[in-house]
Parts: sequence; structure tokens; C-alpha cells
Amino acid sequence: MKKSIFIIFALLFSLFATAQQYSTTSKKAIKRFKKALNYYQSYHYPEAIEYANKALKSDKKFVEVYYLLSDIYSKTNAIDQRILVLKKALEIAPEKNSFVYLKLSRSELYQGLYANAEKHILEFEKQNRRAEYKPEIKDIKERCKFALHAIAHPLPFEPQNCGANINTENDEYQPSLSADEQTFVFTTGVPLPGKLKVESIFDTQEDFFISKRTKNKDWQKAKNVGKPINTNRNEGAQSISADGNLLFFTACEDRSKYNPHGKCYGRCDIYFSEKLPNGKWTTPKNVGPEINTTHRETQPSISANGRTLYFVSQRPGGQGGSDIWYSEKQDNGKWGKPKNVGNKINTEKNEQYPFIHLDGKTLYFASQGHIGMGKYDLFISRKTEKGQWGEPKNLGYPLNNKNEQGSMVVNAAGTKAYYSSWQDGGFGRLDLYEFQLDKSIRPKPVTFVKGKVYNAETRHPIAAKYELKVLETNELIAKSTASKANGSFFITLPAGNTYALSIAHKGYLFYSANFTLENPADSLKEYYLEAPLQPIKYGNKTILKNVFFATNSYTLKKTSNTELDKLVEFMTQNKNVKIELGGHTDNKGSKKHNSKLSENRAKAVRNYLIKAGIASSRMTYKGYADSLPIDDNNTATGRANNRRTEFMIIK
Repeated sequence: MKKSIFIIFALLFSLFATAQQYSTTSKKAIKRFKKALNYYQSYHYPEAIEYANKALKSDKKFVEVYYLLSDIYSKTNAIDQRILVLKKALEIAPEKNSFVYLKLSRSELYQGLYANAEKHILEFEKQNRRAEYKPEIKDIKERCKFALHAIAHPLPFEPQNCGANINTENDEYQPSLSADEQTFVFTTGVPLPGKLKVESIFDTQEDFFISKRTKNKDWQKAKNVGKPINTNRNEGAQSISADGNLLFFTACEDRSKYNPHGKCYGRCDIYFSEKLPNGKWTTPKNVGPEINTTHRETQPSISANGRTLYFVSQRPGGQGGSDIWYSEKQDNGKWGKPKNVGNKINTEKNEQYPFIHLDGKTLYFASQGHIGMGKYDLFISRKTEKGQWGEPKNLGYPLNNKNEQGSMVVNAAGTKAYYSSWQDGGFGRLDLYEFQLDKSIRPKPVTFVKGKVYNAETRHPIAAKYELKVLETNELIAKSTASKANGSFFITLPAGNTYALSIAHKGYLFYSANFTLENPADSLKEYYLEAPLQPIKYGNKTILKNVFFATNSYTLKKTSNTELDKLVEFMTQNKNVKIELGGHTDNKGSKKHNSKLSENRAKAVRNYLIKAGIASSRMTYKGYADSLPIDDNNTATGRANNRRTEFMIIK
């Protein structure tokens, strides 16, 4: 229903005031009611309540007073009192105003009184058959039906308070977590100077706090992130990158007073800061006008590969209210034009708190528009194979309940979530809690690779470019550059695939590696590798770790193409380089057989490069059989390492 019921009641009051059609003959009651109405219309709610109650003392059955009180209690969010006065109005005059049933139903819905809400909306439906009320009736009926079913079929949910090192007597909320679960960042409502007691959000300003894991996996005492990120203004709704080195957040004031990069394009903008090797954070920068507008841009969530930023905006072109949008980082480092995530997720009402899981295919968010149990419920949507967002699924009861749900984040393994809640036995009002996610609402688990790129001879770090692809499909998973400061890189990976990693930098041979994560249990495993890059000079060589042959054959598998194309690219970029392609086997089989097999494998790689346009004069090939092992031939792993193809610089 498009019309506000508040407006309908106000019109009724106006009618009564004009036509004197009151349900009382008490002049004293009417006089007090009119004073209450005047106070209400000028937003003086305490005085309006005072005179409304005085009117009831003159006549307890003055039903229009109960209508007025119901609107006042709605404005002041005193829903319990609103329900009481609406019930009293029905008791006095059940047939006088059918809209009482509608407002009572909506109020009961917000208070979790779903059976009563269902009963009263059905009564309203009996009395009002007009088409304009059907959407509101349908919405409440569906919410009641969903809530009653959800309560009858609860999901396992046992939230555990994150403890005194995280939570305080202040509000803690909006958590974010690095992929390795070693860094926990959240927002705290810090008391304003001179405020000894926090009674509302107006007594606080928002700052970020950060905690690290101890060796026994407990959280250390959280510390204020401090300057230059935190100021004496509000900072909130942050998202930490998978590697823990970038922080995106929202600020709603012009920050140019604090730094030259703090220009604000609208009421609320998104900023970012980078963590330096010494642990300090850089001066925050505005992400720029590609994302920020004159409208509100808030609640960022950065994808695992750092190339997609989800956020909330009220900009035009959405589905209605606040919508979830996303922007993709271009190869030039700038953010692309934001796109709406679409009407599968966004509704004509408000969507908030997006969290994109590290798998890149699971989105958690809060919504007013999708059917749920309260004003905001939490939902999950998964990307289909075609890259479209699937139908959102409510996260169920009791995680969702009559209360308004806020932001939630999920760990890399997809087993544990963190959220804020106001519960008995906490340290303050809003505390941070962790809980095990039911399997039905888990994302695909991911693991991660940490690494370091450096010069193999000097060990100096190299800011090399790297790519990670799914070996079978050649799908690009990650593409970025290692840290300039220390050559480090960090990549998250969904389980269930074999991945090809390639690292390249001008003046060096490229480096390759692969990882196979077929068992979901492997998703909990952390991979660490060092990538020493060999300078391009005579005698230096590298192993083509992603070149594969059929068993006991020199036929190249298609999965080798990604790696071989990298070699083609290397030869094209370094036109003066000549190489020797060397084939190697383990010690199983005869020397004669292994010599021929290794030579033919090296030749097969050469032929691939020739077909790709590399001159044959720039390449030689040789089979070494098992004469140059790099590992022990007494183990299966060692023999696998010895079966390899290399290329070596010969000019």
C-alpha cells in the first residue's frame, strides 16, 4: 500500500476536528484531545502523550485518543505501547475503523507476535477488498506464514560472545575479518569527550578497533587503529581485504581538513587506506568519483582478489531505496562505472550490509524487501554458473528474528560467522558474537596462498605481476602485483580445482607453480611458497611446472596450454633470447626408453612454440632422461618432481 497509515489517521483527526464527529460528548475530553493533536502535529510528542492521557481521564472510551496515541507511539518506536492502545481501540469500537486491524497487525509483526498479526491482517482483509490494499495484505500474510514456519523449524544457532578483549561497555558492531582469521577489525561507539555515560548513539563517535590472534587462537586486547584513519569524526562500515593490507570504510564528512585526499563528493563517501610494512596505515584516500557521488555511498565490501567493490548507494537507477551496487577495478587501476547487482537481490525497499565471501560467488546481505521475520533480515544469494545472482534465501530462525539484523561476515572455510547483537549477559549494549553456520547457508570453502617474490641471486623483493587460473578451464581467478615493499602476495582459492600460478617480471625468467584442491578438507590448508625469479642470463633456467604429458607419452595435455602460452609471451618479449628445452624423467624404465621419451617431450614443447610463431633457430631441445634428478627417486613425490620440462638460457 503506497499511502501511509499515519496520513490516513491524520485525515481522520482532521475530519473529527471539523465535523465534531467524536465518540465522546465530554467537552473537557475534546478540549484536551485537541491540545494533544496540536502537540502531535508540531512534533512535541511527550506533551501530546500527556494531554492524550488527560483526555482519557475525562472519558476512557474516547476512541480517537487511542488512534492518536497509536501514531505517537509509532513515531517514538514504542511498539508495545502502540499495540496496547490499538487493542483498546478495538475493544471499544471494533467496527469503527478497520485500519486499526492493519496497524495492529504490522505492529505485532515487528514484535514477533506472528499468530496475532496473521489473525488481525485476515480480519482487515475481510473488511477491505479494495485493490490498493492488496500488496500490504499480501506482504504481512507472507511474512507471518514464513515466520511461523521458521520458528517451527529452527536452524542450529549458538552464538558465543567474542569476549572481553573485543567487547566493552560500548557498542561493538560491523565486524570484518582477514582470510587467515588473524586480523579482526570492527567499529566501536567511543564516548564523546565529557560523556561519562553513553545513553544513545548521539553520545558517541565511531572509531575502528583492531585485534590479532594469539598463539592459542584467542583474540588479543583490541586497540584503537588510531590516526590517520580514526579522527574525532565518525568512521564506520569497514571492510578489510583478504590479505589484511587494505581497509575500505565509510566517512560522512569532508575529510580534507585532516588530509589532502579527503575530499568528499557527497553526504557519505567510501575511502581506503593501505597498511605499510611497519604496521602503520597510510593517510586514507577517497576511492574517487567513479564510485562516490553526491548521494550516499556506504558499507563497502571488497572481493578476495581486490578487483570488485560492493557497496550500498541511494543513487538513481536502482530498484528503490538503498541498493547494493558493485564496481570492478580496471587494468589502469581505476574503478569502473558501478553496476546495480539487479532485482534478484535489490527490492523497492532498502538493502544493506553486503558481504561478498572470499569464494567470490556468495553474497550475504540484509533486506527490508524480501520476506523475513523483522524489519531487516539477513539473506544469502549464490552466483549461478552463468554469473547471475540466484534467488536470495533467508538465513532462518533464530539468527533472524523480530529484531533488526545488521552486518555479518563469514570466515574463509565457510563454517563460522561473526555478527553484532544485543543479548543478555553481554559486556555492553551491542556486542560481537561468533557462531557456527548451518551447512545449508554456508558458502563454498576457500583456502589461500601466501607467497613472496624475490631475486634468486640477491634475494631483493620484486613487485612482479602474477596470475592464477583454473588449469582445466583457463578461468582467471586472480591477477595482481606483489607488494613493492616486500614482494609478498596473497591469493584466496575455492576448493575443488587445480590452479596454475604464473609470476613474471621484466628482466627475469617467469616462475610457475600449481595446486590441486580436490578434497574440501584441503580448504582449511594454508599454502606458502617462495618464488625466486632468475635473472635472464646464460645458464639460468626454470621448470615449466604446468606442462603436462599423458602417462609414458610425449603427447601434450591441453592443460599445458596456459603455461606454454606464457613461454610464448616470454620469447616474444625477449627477442634476443635463445633457449634450450630440456626433458627429464625419473629412474623407472630403461635408459634407452627414458632418453627417447625425454627428448620427444622437449621436442613437443619446441613444436608448440614454433606453431605459435617463435623461430626454430631460437630453440634447441635435449632429453636428459634421469641423469639430472632434483629429488629422491625412492618416493612417489620425488619421482613426480624429477619428471619435468625445463628451459635454460643459452644466449
